[in-house]
Amino acid sequence: MTRTRTRKTKPATTLRGITSNARKAIVGGLDATRSLVLGKAAEARDAAMAGAATARTRTLDAMTSLEKTFETRVSQAIARLGVPTASDVRALSRQVAQLQASVERLKRSRARA
Repeated sequence: MTRTRTRKTKPATTLRGITSNARKAIVGGLDATRSLVLGKAAEARDAAMAGAATARTRTLDAMTSLEKTFETRVSQAIARLGVPTASDVRALSRQVAQLQASVERLKRSRARA
């Protein structure tokens, strides 16, 4: 009786190979999920930043409008009270300076006479 020698072949995949491949698949899936979540988070962050910029612009516009309205109403109230404006004070200062110069000229002309 002759024995035929049977060749022992390695199985196509071993348990370790399956585990390694499964691990790679799981990690790859997690990486893909992480990339998807990070991408969505970046999109959400960009949308939030754009919304904040829009809100900031609207707020500044509203504050500018409010400031203009406030200044207009305050100046109207001051005018009704009869308080002189800055331009009125400048005009009066010029007139006072002119009057002082005139008085000085008169003093000099009387001193010579």
